[in-house]
Amino acid sequence: MLHTLDGSQVRPFQELLLQSTLHFLIVEDVMADVELMVLTLETASITFTYDTADTLSDCQQLLQQKTYDAVLADYCLPQFTPYKALKLLKQSGQEIPLILVTGSLGEEAAVECIKAGITDYVLKDRLFRLPMVLARSLQEFELRRQQQAAVAQIQRQAQQDAIINRILQAMHGTLALDQMLQTTANKLHSVLEVSRCLIFLPDSTGQMTVHYVSDATLDSDRQVGLRCMALEYYKDALAQGTQVLISRIEPISPPEVQAAASQFVARSFLMTPVVYQQQFLAMIGLQQCDREREWTADEISLVKVISDQCAIAIHQAQLFHQVQQQAARERTLNLISRALNSSLNPEYILQEIVRLTGECFGVDRVIIYAIGAEQVQVATEWRASNSVFSVLGFKSSRSAWLDILSPESSLVRQDGIFHAPDFSQIPQPPDQLELSQQMQNLSMLSVPIFIRDQLFGGISLQTTVIHRTFTEEEIHLLEGIADKAAIALYNAESYERLEELVKQRTQELEQEKLLSDAANRAKSEFLSNMSHELRTPLTGILGFSSILLEQIFGPLNAKQQRYIEGIHSSGKHLLELINDLLDLTKIEAGKEDLILERLLVEEVGQACLSLFRERCFQRGLQLSWEIAPDVSICIADRRRLKQILVNLLSNAVKFTDTGSVTLRVKQTEQAIEFSVIDTGIGIATADQSSIFQPFQQLDSSLNRKYEGTGLGLALSRKLARLHGGDITLYSELGQGSCFTLHLPLAPL
Repeated sequence: MLHTLDGSQVRPFQELLLQSTLHFLIVEDVMADVELMVLTLETASITFTYDTADTLSDCQQLLQQKTYDAVLADYCLPQFTPYKALKLLKQSGQEIPLILVTGSLGEEAAVECIKAGITDYVLKDRLFRLPMVLARSLQEFELRRQQQAAVAQIQRQAQQDAIINRILQAMHGTLALDQMLQTTANKLHSVLEVSRCLIFLPDSTGQMTVHYVSDATLDSDRQVGLRCMALEYYKDALAQGTQVLISRIEPISPPEVQAAASQFVARSFLMTPVVYQQQFLAMIGLQQCDREREWTADEISLVKVISDQCAIAIHQAQLFHQVQQQAARERTLNLISRALNSSLNPEYILQEIVRLTGECFGVDRVIIYAIGAEQVQVATEWRASNSVFSVLGFKSSRSAWLDILSPESSLVRQDGIFHAPDFSQIPQPPDQLELSQQMQNLSMLSVPIFIRDQLFGGISLQTTVIHRTFTEEEIHLLEGIADKAAIALYNAESYERLEELVKQRTQELEQEKLLSDAANRAKSEFLSNMSHELRTPLTGILGFSSILLEQIFGPLNAKQQRYIEGIHSSGKHLLELINDLLDLTKIEAGKEDLILERLLVEEVGQACLSLFRERCFQRGLQLSWEIAPDVSICIADRRRLKQILVNLLSNAVKFTDTGSVTLRVKQTEQAIEFSVIDTGIGIATADQSSIFQPFQQLDSSLNRKYEGTGLGLALSRKLARLHGGDITLYSELGQGSCFTLHLPLAPL
């Protein structure tokens, strides 16, 4: 006989018993005794429901069909004993207390009951103790369940840690990224017993495709190179580091998910992104094909830990690859620089450039072409083998190829780069179709070559065996090579131009009457040309000395280190002199154009001061920054404003042995004033009028003590006046100096 009754809620008795509604099974054949138990529990403010059973079959049926918090059983039932009720309770798998409610129970019988597994007992004449015994028993079983759950969690965690350690040991057993990722796929397949483990990586177009398939996958060969539509659908979530779980494919599932299920013949998916510092690097895909699968929290956590390790490994591999690429680029550029410095023969230099470029990029053909007034011609060529069709000397009308080769072409990027991963998609001039077929170009990358801002032509990489998409790093490298080629071509032109210039100068010198006028006309042009000519070998000197200082090719002894540092320092000093000469020449010739923009005064000032903090600290000078609260924005050419302030600060630091150097900024009605104030040696009044003249320093003795070109202040004043402002000086000998840049609020 089955009965169910809800207990009423009255004043609380035990907090434990009032957390939620309790469910009891009362095994009793006397309804009066059942009602007494119910009344006792209601009086104790316990909210509950209960079922009653008075036969063995009823008890078994209820324990199999329902879940209870406790069983209250009479000790003396005519049909079965409480031991049988205890056996049925254990068979049901419910870990709950069984409390005896009996009329009498001897001490020996009570001990036997407890030994058998009965939780506690209450005598019917002391039924008021039932709520207390019930609360104690429930608390005991709750603690027992918590302990069991904790032990189970520890065991699961230990098992998961052991699995993770096995996978990590296999991953760390190799330095090769390919082998590590393949091992990861194999281990996850084995440990999680999935149908398939896939690892997706971006292909040359940036699309995520299958790169690695677990060896145990039945159809592994057919999976490589596939894209997953579900991955595309969840791409944004995956890119943010969110795992995607699909336990079953529903009719309402997104079409992409249904398409992926059909594509891979899978019924459940677990997609885990491989993300490093918010960069989506890869994706681990687990698929179950034979059944629907509920992915557990432990499985999800395990895959997440492995994905984090994969992210670190992939990032390290990328860094190593970048270092290798950078080293290869530097080697190529250094070899080209050596070729530039080893010969004045432009044909030899260009041939070396295309050879080194072809070997560096691993392409099939490299050409340098020239765009003339009427036609385009291939000037230099390198081929990986004689089987590659030669286009050396190829000529075509300029108009026929201008759409492809010109920077103004719609097929060319804004920076002048022409990049065609699939050259067959590029329209060809009708009269060149036959030649184009012979060339067999599959992919092409072309970078323009400019000589003195004039388009000369370009350098082109071409593949004839496989299609290739060139990376941005490779494009930047080719741009650097194009600059080297431009230098070689410019040097050849400059050499011829200089020869002609020497002849012209000789003829002018022979005419004594015109000597003075010719010298004046040639002054600016000579300074400009010679400065450019000097910068080319200086660049080589600085580059090679930098390489030696970095000790890439072996360690230097102390004397070699000191000499190389001297060469490098002298080269830098000479390069500064040349740069200042060029700037002065351009300004005097009226060819210097300012790029005016709104600048943050705080940002510009701090940037300039940062260049001198270490030097001032080493010399014990105090470097200060003062800016009026109403100063925020100025209008100027950023590079030239910094050049002026750096020159003024450099002089202040140079001529100040003790004390301080201060950059103070304030604003007047017409201008912003940048004042550089020092406590240095000061300038005599007699010398202040000539200090802004080129190549002027205070006197010969100071020339020997303080290094300098004598161009800094002259150039700074010219740049200030180019802005519509000026530089003024206030100084006392032995007391220090104050140079002030007056920058108009609205420059010309």
